Amino acid sequence: MSSSAPVRFVIQFVLVMAVQAFVLNDIVIRSSLSLWGVPVFIPIIYPMVLLLLPVNTHSWLGMGLGMAVGLTMDTFSNTPGMHAAACVALMYARPFLLNLFFQQSVKELGETVPTLFRMGFRSFVLYAGMALLLHHFLFYTVQIWSLKSFPYVLLKTLLSGVLSLLLLLIAQLLFARREIIRV
Repeated sequence: MSSSAPVRFVIQFVLVMAVQAFVLNDIVIRSSLSLWGVPVFIPIIYPMVLLLLPVNTHSWLGMGLGMAVGLTMDTFSNTPGMHAAACVALMYARPFLLNLFFQQSVKELGETVPTLFRMGFRSFVLYAGMALLLHHFLFYTVQIWSLKSFPYVLLKTLLSGVLSLLLLLIAQLLFARREIIRV
């Protein structure tokens, strides 16, 4: 990481976690799709902190950061280990997702941060969408923990994933550097 990357990560971490913990966790979107009074989906954007790490972040560091981010969210959400498990699994799968959606080898990219403007709209949406769906699926599977509720897990995963991806795209359009360098 460059000398400014840790500072940027800490600032981004604090801001995103504060928004998630104090604003988005209190938003419960109820619809006609709610089952047994349980909300079908809530917006979860904190994985954005992990998805926007530089491409060359070592896997052990990524999984350690995933554990830290997940445990922080577990503390605010009163979900012991659920977010941490999903974040560590996400960071384990992240190198494979990056190899799928970057047009160059990950080793050649160095400290490139996978943003909307770096990857292009289509590649970024596929990368972030698949990563968020993986994270949400694992989180809701651990949260519900019942094979009888598998369709319910899929429904929550899809609806939360779409909403989270939409919020992530809005955040990228508002706050990402507008570098139109496609890699």
